[in-house]
Amino acid sequence: MATRHNPKKPDGYDPIVLTRTTERTVVKGNMRKYGRLSRPLRFYGGITSAQEVGCNLRCKFCFSDKPVRRPHSTGQFYTPQEVFDQLTKAATKYGHTLISASASEGTLGRQHLFELLTLVDKSDFVYVLETNGITLGHDPDFANELSKFKNLHVRVSIKGTNEYEYNQLTGAVSESYNLPFKALKYLMDANVSCNVCLMISFSKQEDIEKAEARLAAIRPGLLKSLEKEHITLFPKVAKRLSNEKLKPRTVRHRGKIIKLKKEESYD
Repeated sequence: MATRHNPKKPDGYDPIVLTRTTERTVVKGNMRKYGRLSRPLRFYGGITSAQEVGCNLRCKFCFSDKPVRRPHSTGQFYTPQEVFDQLTKAATKYGHTLISASASEGTLGRQHLFELLTLVDKSDFVYVLETNGITLGHDPDFANELSKFKNLHVRVSIKGTNEYEYNQLTGAVSESYNLPFKALKYLMDANVSCNVCLMISFSKQEDIEKAEARLAAIRPGLLKSLEKEHITLFPKVAKRLSNEKLKPRTVRHRGKIIKLKKEESYD
């Protein structure tokens, strides 16, 4: 009797598959779903940001709730022009030169994104593309397309310092942890302005150093602009982490980084 091939069972969901299924919900032609079209944020010294709907990861520490977990019933569809008009109107009001969309994954709906970036390029604003790097790492051509836009900066957020941590924090298949690192290489090879944000709230110092070495191997300059992210324990985040039995080592509280002891509770 022939032996049946039994491939290794995936240890999580495939974020590329989730990308496609989510886009079917939050993208319609050149329109994308948003919860809000403008709000002032303190990041980067002041930025005006829209709230996107739809993500291809399910990070257990994520502060975004309905836009990520309930995209079917959250937000409305808007054209790139509608989004741009509201962003620039609010940014002008607040004196911001940076605009963005956040709270979900910024690369979903390429047509919408590219049309929005085309409008930004005709203005004096700079658009910060917030991404987890999954789609950019999966398709090298994506970075080449982005290189056509001059008023663009890409912020790649990496969820954890190694495959195991990433799998525990996101539930995604471990091997997809490599995609944001590929994304950074593609972006830098295409001369797209970018930087890295590394989630380290759950990481040992030795693992942080290994992740930094991996980034430096792509381009040493990535460490100069590296953002080290610590979670904020909003009530829903704390409850979700408690249910998953995930304990952070550090948290951000009122602008300060606090190290938690093993016996400390965050419920």
